[in-house]
Amino acid sequence: MKVSDVMTVNPVCVKVPGTREDLFELIRKTNLTSFPVIKGETNELIGIVTETDIVNKPSETQLALLMTKNPITVAPKDLIANVVKILSENNFRQLPVVKVKKVAGMITIGDIIAKVIALASSDKTINEYMTSNVLCLWQETPLSVSQRIMEFAGSEAAMIFDDKANMIGIVTMIDFVKFFDSTNSEKRSEMTAGEGKEGSWDAVSTIIIHTKDLTLPNVPVKEIMTKDVITTFSKATISDVAKKMHRMELYQMPVVNAKGEFVGLIRDFDLLKAYVEMSE
Repeated sequence: MKVSDVMTVNPVCVKVPGTREDLFELIRKTNLTSFPVIKGETNELIGIVTETDIVNKPSETQLALLMTKNPITVAPKDLIANVVKILSENNFRQLPVVKVKKVAGMITIGDIIAKVIALASSDKTINEYMTSNVLCLWQETPLSVSQRIMEFAGSEAAMIFDDKANMIGIVTMIDFVKFFDSTNSEKRSEMTAGEGKEGSWDAVSTIIIHTKDLTLPNVPVKEIMTKDVITTFSKATISDVAKKMHRMELYQMPVVNAKGEFVGLIRDFDLLKAYVEMSE
């Protein structure tokens, strides 16, 4: 199977020059969190920007400095097996598909899960692929501390536990991006409703000052976590979990035992590993 059989054609792209606010607007419109970056009115790829870039660079407002320049790319004719290897080795969740330096599409782990792994015929269960090495946070951990812990741990998700060590939620980088966007939008609304006259220097300078940095308030991580956590069981098959993960648009799912107790996590990267072994 080739990239052209699985990739998303005509992907939503973001253009430079552009700002973080342009990116937030695109996220609101599309509900996507990663985009190829193209130059001006051309379709020439010059970078890629994801939710991790936004969260880890809270003081950067210019898209050209937020994005990752010269990303690894694949071609429509490349084999899926090669793409899986690149994604796995680099911990990438998506790759731009390029033809003659221009964006032809995007291929993501989600595409591979939905169009390849979910359709694979296998009785293999997730038990041997799930991980118990999971980043966990206490529900009262401040947002800013939670974000830094996740950044240093290189983790895109963390399980949230209460005072009795019960799993009560999950937080991901996407939750931080949505929180940043919501907070930023509230500030814009407050300033728009102010008494400054349109075009006045006071109004413009206030906007510049207030939207430069994305900051996290001193509130606990439980305020932004996802509470209704979708779970699976360790004896679920690879294909069934792939179907569920695709249907619910998830990157990972907590694994619970018969008592509903948290025992591990199955990630999209784990499903890739399973696919590689099934293909050998």
